[in-house]
Amino acid sequence: MTSIFDRPEFNAALFFPRRDRSAPPAGARDLRVNVGGGVHVHVRRHAAPDARCTLLLFHGNGEVVADYDDAAARYARCGAALSIADYRGYGASDGTPTLRAVIEDARPIAEAVAAEAPGPLVVMGRSLGGAAAHELYARPIATMVGVVLESTFVDMPALIRRRGLTPPPLTAEEEAVFDPRTKLPLGQLPLLVLHGDRDQIIVPTEGAATLAAAGSADKRLVMIAGRGHNDISFADTYWGALADFIARLQRSVAS
Repeated sequence: MTSIFDRPEFNAALFFPRRDRSAPPAGARDLRVNVGGGVHVHVRRHAAPDARCTLLLFHGNGEVVADYDDAAARYARCGAALSIADYRGYGASDGTPTLRAVIEDARPIAEAVAAEAPGPLVVMGRSLGGAAAHELYARPIATMVGVVLESTFVDMPALIRRRGLTPPPLTAEEEAVFDPRTKLPLGQLPLLVLHGDRDQIIVPTEGAATLAAAGSADKRLVMIAGRGHNDISFADTYWGALADFIARLQRSVAS
């Protein structure tokens, strides 16, 4: 039987792809990463000469890399040179998005970014991008030093119900490939979880459950007061927590 996560009705309800072929702004350049099968995905890298690491961001649903052009300087002030990856069917990427592809593409994207920017790599997943970040948290590439999960999901039945479908019992294969509750205990890298305490899309208890399930000894949840799912980064506490996390990672790498 076909997994619910591979069924067209699930993925059509999950993804809201948007095309964008805008030119990169000054100080940025675009990459096309081969993720296999002749499919290339769009990644935008922003220069930050004083950055202490590269932050690879897997963005939220309905977003594209260009949505982060103005924010790149803010990440740089936190000590990170921002790279953002589109999913299949998003931005200038080839193909059609599926949850399985988001997960399978995470490693080749991270490896390509690491090859372009040798040095410490922090992986960040926002909302839907948590699927890619969970995979890399559980099975990191060599240069990764930390992971950030922003407004991400951990409850797979709830994710399915939000698509208007009835969640079936998960098979062992589905749990291994898709379920954050299976992957999070495998992670050992330092972890920062950011969640808005007024998030009505992915409720705050999922942020707390993420922290509880994570295998890292060094893990922290920062609940952003007064913020929901899509305005979390409007809070100064969000950027303060991110800057502090990156600084702590840099000190750890240097020691």
